[in-house]
Amino acid sequence: MAKRLDPFEQEHHQNIWTIVALYYRSLIMFRQQYDRYEERVQHFSNKLGRHRLDLRLNPEDLAGLLDLKALERLRDGYLFQLKDLCHAVFRGNDRTDQLDRYVSDIFHEISILKEEHYNVKTYAPQYEREGEAAEVELKYILDEAHGLFPLKLNQIRFLFGKALARMEELLPSFGKMKLFTRSLYLHRDDFAREAYGDGIRHFYRCMYPEGGPIEGFHEVGTSFLVSGFHAKAREAFRFVEAEFAGLRNPSMREKRLMGSARLKLRQLLRGDRAKPESAAERHEGDPRVRG
Repeated sequence: MAKRLDPFEQEHHQNIWTIVALYYRSLIMFRQQYDRYEERVQHFSNKLGRHRLDLRLNPEDLAGLLDLKALERLRDGYLFQLKDLCHAVFRGNDRTDQLDRYVSDIFHEISILKEEHYNVKTYAPQYEREGEAAEVELKYILDEAHGLFPLKLNQIRFLFGKALARMEELLPSFGKMKLFTRSLYLHRDDFAREAYGDGIRHFYRCMYPEGGPIEGFHEVGTSFLVSGFHAKAREAFRFVEAEFAGLRNPSMREKRLMGSARLKLRQLLRGDRAKPESAAERHEGDPRVRG
Protein backbone atom coordinates (compact mmCIF):
# COMPACT_ATOMS: atom_id res chain seq x y z
CA MET A 1 0.00 0.00 0.00
CA ALA A 2 1.23 3.46 -0.88
CA LYS A 3 2.57 5.57 1.95
CA ARG A 4 0.22 8.28 3.16
CA LEU A 5 1.67 11.78 3.03
CA ASP A 6 1.59 13.94 6.10
CA PRO A 7 -0.19 17.31 5.73
CA PHE A 8 3.10 19.18 5.19
CA GLU A 9 4.16 16.86 2.38
CA GLN A 10 0.70 17.02 0.84
CA GLU A 11 0.81 20.82 0.84
CA HIS A 12 4.34 20.79 -0.59
CA HIS A 13 3.30 18.51 -3.47
CA GLN A 14 0.24 20.66 -4.12
CA ASN A 15 2.44 23.77 -4.23
CA ILE A 16 4.84 22.09 -6.65
CA TRP A 17 1.98 21.19 -8.97
CA THR A 18 0.53 24.71 -8.79
CA ILE A 19 3.93 26.25 -9.54
CA VAL A 20 4.36 24.10 -12.64
CA ALA A 21 0.82 24.78 -13.87
CA LEU A 22 1.10 28.53 -13.27
CA TYR A 23 4.52 28.74 -14.88
CA TYR A 24 3.45 27.03 -18.09
CA ARG A 25 0.19 28.97 -18.28
CA SER A 26 2.22 32.18 -17.87
CA LEU A 27 4.66 31.07 -20.55
CA ILE A 28 1.83 30.31 -22.99
CA MET A 29 0.14 33.65 -22.35
CA PHE A 30 3.41 35.56 -22.77
CA ARG A 31 4.18 33.74 -26.02
CA GLN A 32 0.79 34.82 -27.32
CA GLN A 33 1.49 38.44 -26.40
CA TYR A 34 4.98 38.34 -27.87
CA ASP A 35 3.76 36.84 -31.15
CA ARG A 36 0.94 39.38 -31.30
CA TYR A 37 3.44 42.21 -30.84
CA GLU A 38 5.77 40.87 -33.52
CA GLU A 39 2.92 40.45 -36.01
CA ARG A 40 1.68 44.02 -35.46
CA VAL A 41 5.13 45.54 -35.68
CA GLN A 42 5.69 43.70 -38.96
CA HIS A 43 2.30 44.91 -40.20
CA PHE A 44 3.20 48.56 -39.57
CA SER A 45 6.68 48.08 -40.99
CA ASN A 46 5.22 46.73 -44.23
CA LYS A 47 2.41 49.30 -44.33
CA LEU A 48 4.68 52.32 -43.78
CA GLY A 49 7.66 50.96 -45.71
CA ARG A 50 10.03 51.47 -42.79
CA HIS A 51 12.40 49.25 -40.87
CA ARG A 52 10.95 48.31 -37.52
CA LEU A 53 13.66 50.28 -35.71
CA ASP A 54 12.59 53.43 -37.57
CA LEU A 55 8.88 53.14 -36.80
CA ARG A 56 7.24 56.06 -35.02
CA LEU A 57 3.59 55.29 -34.38
CA ASN A 58 0.81 57.48 -33.04
CA PRO A 59 -0.43 56.77 -29.49
CA GLU A 60 -3.35 54.61 -30.60
CA ASP A 61 -1.29 52.39 -32.89
CA LEU A 62 1.59 52.18 -30.43
CA ALA A 63 -0.72 51.18 -27.57
CA GLY A 64 -2.35 48.61 -29.87
CA LEU A 65 0.91 46.68 -30.15
CA LEU A 66 0.18 45.22 -26.70
CA ASP A 67 -2.96 44.12 -24.86
CA LEU A 68 -3.15 45.89 -21.49
CA LYS A 69 -5.84 43.54 -20.14
CA ALA A 70 -3.78 40.49 -21.11
CA LEU A 71 -0.70 41.95 -19.38
CA GLU A 72 -2.79 42.51 -16.26
CA ARG A 73 -4.08 38.92 -16.34
CA LEU A 74 -0.54 37.63 -16.83
CA ARG A 75 0.89 39.61 -13.94
CA ASP A 76 -1.98 39.59 -11.47
CA GLY A 77 -3.68 36.33 -12.45
CA TYR A 78 -0.66 34.06 -12.78
CA LEU A 79 2.70 35.63 -11.98
CA PHE A 80 1.77 37.17 -8.64
CA GLN A 81 0.76 33.81 -7.14
CA LEU A 82 3.60 32.04 -8.93
CA LYS A 83 6.13 34.46 -7.44
CA ASP A 84 4.84 33.95 -3.90
CA LEU A 85 4.74 30.14 -4.23
CA CYS A 86 8.28 30.06 -5.62
CA HIS A 87 9.43 32.10 -2.61
CA ALA A 88 7.75 29.60 -0.29
CA VAL A 89 9.06 26.46 -2.00
CA PHE A 90 12.42 27.41 -3.50
CA ARG A 91 13.77 30.09 -1.17
CA GLY A 92 15.58 29.21 2.05
CA ASN A 93 17.83 30.89 4.57
CA ASP A 94 21.02 29.88 2.79
CA ARG A 95 19.93 29.31 -0.83
CA THR A 96 17.52 30.47 -3.50
CA ASP A 97 16.76 28.31 -6.49
CA GLN A 98 17.29 29.94 -9.88
CA LEU A 99 13.64 29.40 -10.78
CA ASP A 100 12.59 31.68 -7.92
CA ARG A 101 14.94 34.39 -9.14
CA TYR A 102 13.82 34.13 -12.75
CA VAL A 103 10.14 34.30 -11.82
CA SER A 104 10.73 37.36 -9.62
CA ASP A 105 12.60 39.08 -12.45
CA ILE A 106 9.82 38.23 -14.93
CA PHE A 107 7.22 39.71 -12.58
CA HIS A 108 9.30 42.87 -12.19
CA GLU A 109 9.85 43.30 -15.94
CA ILE A 110 6.18 42.66 -16.74
CA SER A 111 5.24 45.34 -14.20
CA ILE A 112 7.52 47.87 -15.90
CA LEU A 113 6.14 46.97 -19.33
CA LYS A 114 2.55 47.28 -18.10
CA GLU A 115 3.24 50.69 -16.56
CA GLU A 116 4.84 51.95 -19.76
CA HIS A 117 1.92 50.66 -21.81
CA TYR A 118 -0.49 52.40 -19.43
CA ASN A 119 1.32 55.71 -20.01
CA VAL A 120 0.99 55.35 -23.77
CA LYS A 121 -2.65 54.32 -23.60
CA THR A 122 -3.77 56.88 -21.01
CA TYR A 123 -1.53 59.96 -21.00
CA ALA A 124 -0.23 60.12 -24.58
CA PRO A 125 -3.73 60.67 -26.09
CA GLN A 126 -4.31 63.50 -23.60
CA TYR A 127 -1.07 65.20 -24.63
CA GLU A 128 -1.91 64.62 -28.28
CA ARG A 129 -5.22 66.46 -27.88
CA GLU A 130 -3.45 69.40 -26.22
CA GLY A 131 -1.36 69.95 -29.37
CA GLU A 132 1.75 72.15 -29.25
CA ALA A 133 1.29 72.90 -25.53
CA ALA A 134 2.19 69.30 -24.67
CA GLU A 135 4.38 68.41 -27.65
CA VAL A 136 7.48 67.78 -25.52
CA GLU A 137 5.63 65.51 -23.10
CA LEU A 138 4.04 63.54 -25.92
CA LYS A 139 7.36 63.06 -27.72
CA TYR A 140 9.00 61.85 -24.50
CA ILE A 141 6.34 59.21 -23.83
CA LEU A 142 6.30 57.94 -27.42
CA ASP A 143 10.09 57.86 -27.81
CA GLU A 144 10.50 56.04 -24.52
CA ALA A 145 7.83 53.46 -25.40
CA HIS A 146 9.24 52.83 -28.89
CA GLY A 147 12.53 51.89 -27.26
CA LEU A 148 11.25 50.20 -24.12
CA PHE A 149 8.56 47.92 -25.61
CA PRO A 150 10.95 45.73 -27.63
CA LEU A 151 13.66 45.92 -24.98
CA LYS A 152 11.40 44.65 -22.19
CA LEU A 153 9.63 42.07 -24.34
CA ASN A 154 12.92 40.51 -25.38
CA GLN A 155 14.25 40.63 -21.83
CA ILE A 156 11.11 38.88 -20.56
CA ARG A 157 11.39 36.33 -23.36
CA PHE A 158 14.99 35.66 -22.34
CA LEU A 159 13.98 35.23 -18.68
CA PHE A 160 11.15 32.86 -19.58
CA GLY A 161 13.67 30.83 -21.56
CA LYS A 162 16.04 30.63 -18.58
CA ALA A 163 13.13 29.71 -16.30
CA LEU A 164 12.01 27.02 -18.74
CA ALA A 165 15.46 25.46 -18.81
CA ARG A 166 15.54 25.40 -15.00
CA MET A 167 12.00 24.02 -14.82
CA GLU A 168 12.97 21.15 -17.11
CA GLU A 169 15.93 20.41 -14.84
CA LEU A 170 13.54 20.22 -11.87
CA LEU A 171 10.88 18.04 -13.51
CA PRO A 172 12.66 14.70 -12.82
CA SER A 173 12.41 15.39 -9.08
CA PHE A 174 8.61 15.53 -9.39
CA GLY A 175 8.29 12.20 -11.22
CA LYS A 176 7.35 10.17 -8.13
CA MET A 177 4.85 12.64 -6.67
CA LYS A 178 1.43 11.02 -7.01
CA LEU A 179 -0.51 14.30 -6.99
CA PHE A 180 1.83 15.79 -9.59
CA THR A 181 1.88 12.83 -11.98
CA ARG A 182 -1.88 12.39 -11.88
CA SER A 183 -2.59 16.10 -12.27
CA LEU A 184 -0.23 16.42 -15.22
CA TYR A 185 -1.82 13.42 -16.91
CA LEU A 186 -5.33 14.80 -16.37
CA HIS A 187 -4.21 18.14 -17.85
CA ARG A 188 -2.51 16.58 -20.87
CA ASP A 189 -5.04 18.21 -23.22
CA ASP A 190 -4.85 21.54 -21.41
CA PHE A 191 -1.67 23.61 -20.91
CA ALA A 192 0.55 20.54 -21.32
CA ARG A 193 -0.48 20.30 -24.96
CA GLU A 194 0.02 24.03 -25.59
CA ALA A 195 3.40 24.25 -23.85
CA TYR A 196 5.23 21.90 -26.22
CA GLY A 197 4.70 20.65 -29.73
CA ASP A 198 4.46 17.06 -28.50
CA GLY A 199 2.63 17.94 -25.30
CA ILE A 200 2.85 15.62 -22.32
CA ARG A 201 5.40 13.42 -24.08
CA HIS A 202 7.93 16.22 -23.81
CA PHE A 203 7.20 16.52 -20.08
CA TYR A 204 7.78 12.77 -19.74
CA ARG A 205 11.09 12.95 -21.61
CA CYS A 206 12.24 15.53 -19.08
CA MET A 207 10.81 13.70 -16.05
CA TYR A 208 11.98 10.20 -16.99
CA PRO A 209 15.21 10.52 -19.00
CA GLU A 210 15.68 6.75 -19.29
CA GLY A 211 12.12 5.64 -20.00
CA GLY A 212 10.55 8.73 -21.55
CA PRO A 213 6.83 8.71 -22.39
CA ILE A 214 6.55 4.96 -21.80
CA GLU A 215 7.75 5.35 -18.23
CA GLY A 216 5.55 8.41 -17.71
CA PHE A 217 2.37 6.66 -18.79
CA HIS A 218 3.38 3.53 -16.86
CA GLU A 219 4.04 5.55 -13.71
CA VAL A 220 0.67 7.27 -13.76
CA GLY A 221 -1.12 4.06 -14.75
CA THR A 222 0.40 2.24 -11.80
CA SER A 223 -0.57 5.10 -9.48
CA PHE A 224 -4.18 4.94 -10.65
CA LEU A 225 -4.20 1.16 -10.36
CA VAL A 226 -2.91 1.11 -6.77
CA SER A 227 -5.60 3.62 -5.76
CA GLY A 228 -8.43 1.78 -7.47
CA PHE A 229 -8.99 4.08 -10.44
CA HIS A 230 -9.15 1.19 -12.87
CA ALA A 231 -10.58 3.01 -15.89
CA LYS A 232 -7.82 5.60 -15.77
CA ALA A 233 -5.21 2.91 -15.19
CA ARG A 234 -6.35 1.00 -18.29
CA GLU A 235 -6.30 4.19 -20.30
CA ALA A 236 -2.74 5.04 -19.23
CA PHE A 237 -1.47 1.51 -19.92
CA ARG A 238 -3.01 1.70 -23.40
CA PHE A 239 -0.87 4.78 -23.94
CA VAL A 240 2.15 2.70 -22.94
CA GLU A 241 1.21 0.16 -25.63
CA ALA A 242 0.79 2.89 -28.24
CA GLU A 243 4.13 4.49 -27.39
CA PHE A 244 5.92 1.15 -27.47
CA ALA A 245 4.40 0.30 -30.86
CA GLY A 246 6.00 3.43 -32.31
CA LEU A 247 9.54 2.57 -31.17
CA ARG A 248 12.07 1.16 -33.60
CA ASN A 249 14.73 0.06 -31.14
CA PRO A 250 13.25 -0.01 -27.61
CA SER A 251 15.68 -0.13 -24.72
CA MET A 252 15.64 -2.90 -22.14
CA ARG A 253 13.98 -0.50 -19.70
CA GLU A 254 11.23 0.28 -22.18
CA LYS A 255 10.72 -3.43 -22.85
CA ARG A 256 10.40 -4.14 -19.13
CA LEU A 257 7.89 -1.32 -18.70
CA MET A 258 5.90 -2.61 -21.66
CA GLY A 259 5.86 -6.10 -20.17
CA SER A 260 4.71 -4.72 -16.84
CA ALA A 261 1.94 -2.68 -18.50
CA ARG A 262 0.66 -5.72 -20.41
CA LEU A 263 0.61 -7.80 -17.25
CA LYS A 264 -1.33 -5.15 -15.37
CA LEU A 265 -3.74 -4.72 -18.25
CA ARG A 266 -4.49 -8.46 -18.24
CA GLN A 267 -5.07 -8.34 -14.50
CA LEU A 268 -7.40 -5.38 -14.89
CA LEU A 269 -9.36 -7.00 -17.69
CA ARG A 270 -9.78 -10.23 -15.72
CA GLY A 271 -10.69 -8.52 -12.48
CA ASP A 272 -13.03 -5.89 -13.91
CA ARG A 273 -14.86 -7.87 -16.55
CA ALA A 274 -18.02 -8.26 -14.48
CA LYS A 275 -17.41 -5.73 -11.73
CA PRO A 276 -19.67 -2.62 -11.50
CA GLU A 277 -18.13 0.83 -11.53
CA SER A 278 -16.71 1.80 -8.16
CA ALA A 279 -16.97 5.11 -6.37
CA ALA A 280 -13.29 5.64 -7.12
CA GLU A 281 -13.93 5.19 -10.86
CA ARG A 282 -16.64 7.81 -10.75
CA HIS A 283 -14.07 10.34 -9.52
CA GLU A 284 -12.01 9.56 -12.65
CA GLY A 285 -8.68 9.64 -10.86
CA ASP A 286 -9.03 13.05 -9.30
CA PRO A 287 -5.65 13.56 -7.56
CA ARG A 288 -7.42 15.18 -4.62
CA VAL A 289 -9.06 11.85 -3.78
CA ARG A 290 -6.93 10.00 -1.28
CA GLY A 291 -5.66 6.60 -2.20
